[in-house]
Amino acid sequence: MSLHVETVIHALRHNPVRFLPRGELFIHRNFLDHFFNGYKGQYLKQLEAAAQRLGLSAVGVELDIEGAHSLLSETRFKELEQYFTVGCINGPISRFIRGHGFFNAMLSMKREPSLFLQMAPGLLKEIENKIRLARANHLSAITIADDIAHNRGLLFSFDYFMDVLWPVYKEIAEFIKGNGLFAFFHSDGDTRKVIELLIKAGYDCIHPVETQAGINLYELKKGFGERVSFMGHIDIMAWSKEHIEKEISLAETESKKGGLILGSTCGISTETVSDKLGLLHPPWERIRPHQ
Repeated sequence: MSLHVETVIHALRHNPVRFLPRGELFIHRNFLDHFFNGYKGQYLKQLEAAAQRLGLSAVGVELDIEGAHSLLSETRFKELEQYFTVGCINGPISRFIRGHGFFNAMLSMKREPSLFLQMAPGLLKEIENKIRLARANHLSAITIADDIAHNRGLLFSFDYFMDVLWPVYKEIAEFIKGNGLFAFFHSDGDTRKVIELLIKAGYDCIHPVETQAGINLYELKKGFGERVSFMGHIDIMAWSKEHIEKEISLAETESKKGGLILGSTCGISTETVSDKLGLLHPPWERIRPHQ
């Protein structure tokens, strides 16, 4: 087991860590193609180069993009096993919206909850197939990526989440854990109302701790203790350099006993690259490719 993988596992289990692990779930193709164009068309080579240049211990890989199934079938993701590799899969709400459009999906959740339930078995089967392949590729975790909230709270009622969505999320988490993987959950916005339920469903880590939605990392860590870990926290888009430096220093002090994978709240893309990126990921500033 590599030091990267070992350190992230210790952090997720709330054990003392040698260093605060850093990670990014979403490293976008435009960033990879711009800064690592020598490997253009070679997704895994680009990700490996990016993880090294950014100094990451945890790296997300997109399992729903074009070409991902071939890479999974050929067990090519093993090439990244020195990192704590997290397979990112669109969750049932994202898939429901993709099939019906945002407005119609939101409307049907309110008026016809049975429509989602009718689609759920097919969605679950597709997700479960990818989780099996992820295990064969030696991935460390799976993130279910579902934007279920905005900055003022859930996109739908708490009762809808509890009665309709939670059983589905629980079944997915159980399948992830049953395959020996850690279960992550991603949603932008203010998810505080359902974190307790996500923990009960079996999720090990919540991403991204969005401060613009009023979420405070240290209030979460105090409230939930060692029952769940968090990933993200640093807003390299909205925060000043001084604020970023202060928050990184605080995170490194407060998270020596685990519970945090430090990273950005917005992911890495050409739009998020600035001189502030090197504050979060210092190796980037030292050996940054020519722009």
